[in-house]
Amino acid sequence: MNPSDILLPQDRDESKAYLVNKLRPAIKVWRDSGYPNVTNTTKRLLNFWFNEDHIINNEKFEFWYAQRESIETLIYIYEVMKIRKFLDLMANFGDKPQVFDPSTDIYPLYGFKMATGSGKTYVMALSIVWQYFNHKFESNDDYTSKFLLIAGEKNVIYDRLKRDYENGKIFHEIPLIPPEWIDEFNIKVILKEDPINDIPDSVLFLTNVQQLQDKANRKKEADEFIDKVLDLKEVNRTNIAQDNRIKEVLEKIPNIMILKDEAHHIYNYEKKWKQILIDLHRALKSEYGKGFNMELDFSATPRAENGVLFPWLIVDFTLKEAIEMNIVKRPLKGIVQNATEVTSTNVVERYKAWIDAGIRRWQEYNEALAKLNKKPILFFQCPDNKQADQLKEYLETLPQFSKKVLLIHTDSTGEVAKSDIEEARKSAQSIDSDNNNYRVIVSTMMLNEGWDVRNVNVIVGLRSYTSERNVLPEQVIGRGLRKMFPDENASIKDFINILEVIGSPGLMQIIEELEKDENIKFGTTKLENPINIVAISVDLDKKNLDIEIPILTPSIIVREFEINEGILDKIPSLSIKLENKIFKTNYKAFDMVTGAVQVERSWDLPVPQDVKSVIAYYTGKILNEIKLTNMFADLYPIVKEYIEKKLFDQEVNINDPRVLFQISQPEVEEKIIKAFGESMKNLAFINREVDKSDRILISETSPFPWTKDVYQANKCIFNYVPCDNNLEVNFSRFLDSTEDVIAFSKIVQKIGFSIEYRDSEGNLRHYIPDFIIKMQNKYVIAETKGEEDIDVKFKDKRAILWCEDAERVTGDKWVYVRINENGFDKYHFDNFENMIQFFTSKYAKDLDLK
Repeated sequence: MNPSDILLPQDRDESKAYLVNKLRPAIKVWRDSGYPNVTNTTKRLLNFWFNEDHIINNEKFEFWYAQRESIETLIYIYEVMKIRKFLDLMANFGDKPQVFDPSTDIYPLYGFKMATGSGKTYVMALSIVWQYFNHKFESNDDYTSKFLLIAGEKNVIYDRLKRDYENGKIFHEIPLIPPEWIDEFNIKVILKEDPINDIPDSVLFLTNVQQLQDKANRKKEADEFIDKVLDLKEVNRTNIAQDNRIKEVLEKIPNIMILKDEAHHIYNYEKKWKQILIDLHRALKSEYGKGFNMELDFSATPRAENGVLFPWLIVDFTLKEAIEMNIVKRPLKGIVQNATEVTSTNVVERYKAWIDAGIRRWQEYNEALAKLNKKPILFFQCPDNKQADQLKEYLETLPQFSKKVLLIHTDSTGEVAKSDIEEARKSAQSIDSDNNNYRVIVSTMMLNEGWDVRNVNVIVGLRSYTSERNVLPEQVIGRGLRKMFPDENASIKDFINILEVIGSPGLMQIIEELEKDENIKFGTTKLENPINIVAISVDLDKKNLDIEIPILTPSIIVREFEINEGILDKIPSLSIKLENKIFKTNYKAFDMVTGAVQVERSWDLPVPQDVKSVIAYYTGKILNEIKLTNMFADLYPIVKEYIEKKLFDQEVNINDPRVLFQISQPEVEEKIIKAFGESMKNLAFINREVDKSDRILISETSPFPWTKDVYQANKCIFNYVPCDNNLEVNFSRFLDSTEDVIAFSKIVQKIGFSIEYRDSEGNLRHYIPDFIIKMQNKYVIAETKGEEDIDVKFKDKRAILWCEDAERVTGDKWVYVRINENGFDKYHFDNFENMIQFFTSKYAKDLDLK
């Protein structure tokens, strides 16, 4: 089911963010209406991102709802509503009066509250691409091609963003740019360690913000900011003690977009940082007439020092929603019954019961996940660095953890201590990899963002129930929320993507605060329950059941769309009769009592006078229909010539009042747009002869977890057949029992096989058939189907063509069959061949295949 159908505004918890509750339904209406009132460029991007299928590394990729809602809301406010000031946002979407300093409301400022693991980095990239292409194709004033991305910390978060953005990596690794625009995207990424010489027309600066401690020494602050943050090689250091030294970098870059990751880290100097930005904006506006394009704040915890949410938040995607949408792990509270806190200054003695419980649970995960080649991490959070040292010393004495404990000290702000920076930065990049040697991380409760480790399964929080609260509840579990298996749903029953949080009553108090804030109840786990993870893997004793699937070059590819004179020949003539219309009307006014005519007049009917505006209207409507953009100038003369030569039953003069009158009628408009739309939509795709490019062997599939039904079959190379539903279980049972089947396998995403097709709206999609079956004389692609959706016939036709191509390039016979549930349940088949013949003949007529 589409997430947008699940997260209906009226069903979501009320947000505490000031603007969000009224924005959510507005976005829903706008989305359901097909994104009206946006540029052609934006329309193409939205359609590409969310209505087309994407394959990355042979696996299907789609943006999460949190990411979709975020970029949609930004576009809606900025492009559709054209709201640039918070006071206007407040007037349109505010729940109640809000205190806000109007002197700071001088450029667009929007905030995004997104739960840890819900994809802030991708939303930043989506925002950049949206602005970049609109600047290139639509408007230089409203949009920009210059960006400043600021990490909230100076170490781990910067490194994470650097891995994503260095050399523009993120823009080419995920489907951010429509294929026909790839060559149009040319943005230079400048890291904080790079020298800055000339500033390119399209640029992304990636830097971070130091937490400036010595507020009395402005000169020292400015020096450090330039030398250590921006690392400029040549800067005018005159008047070095100014607060706004960031101006030295950006003072010649008007219309820049600023994106701040983990924006809440400016707590202690929010006013100072804000003043720097305000001063810079004003200086740019004074010098160039244009200040900032906009500023975007991203954080899981966007709160000021007083705990109040930033009022300018336009999105609130909560932890509860991230859990319910299976974006992050499912947290469980691990309760150690009858455990007591021992009076001791040694952390190990004091919290021994919870430490041992964490170790035992980690050991179970370690054994269960070994068959999936995963290395779980045990994460200890200590009250302070001294106790972290004590715990590390103890853990190193245990054989399973000897030389496998990573110790991370932090300072009072949650920043990694200088002595641990290098090891912490190195391990942050490898902690989830197969080569990681660590099994335990020991740090403090104040370890800030950046350590959101996928392989953490158990967190043990050690703090006294009497100690004062000095940590946000989100920080306790935030270090382990990212899913170990991103493509799998969290399952408590199967212990897949589960995070167990174990701790003393003081720690549980913090978790309960989080439950209250998020209106969610975490489950509890009995620590004695065994961890049983169902792992699907190749059974090496059944290698004779292996099946090879050919990888064919794409039959359908998206090409760069070109409009030329030849297109006119491909659009059918409508041969509408040109009417000799009398452009006059009679007016009569009747007496409502007697019915007698009291007034009678005659005058001319209004006829469109502006030929250009009528043709422009049609051109824009057609471009929206075919979801292609930036070709107005190319299509305009084609539309004009079509009206003159092919629309009517004779060639006409476009200035003829009869022509103008008829093409202004709704029924003619509908026919023109349909003719262009159906003809031109196909021109964006090329159908080409395929060839064999590679192969897939089922036996080369890596082990993967499964949380749905399974069936243990003799004729499948996997230890279990992974099934999505009861129909697939029954079909697997049938295939395993019939004599004419040699081997079969369920086709899952991990295998890496899919077939591209065009859906009912003409979008390029991919789908994964259900089964592949090897028989004595052929291979069969089988789709099991309960209820049919609108795209079934398009998938069927494409799968049949794929089988024809596979047969041609491999020499083996390939066939496709769709097994409908009602027929499967109703009829008894002696063998698979009879089933193929029955279902093929049943639906072939519907597909015009006979």
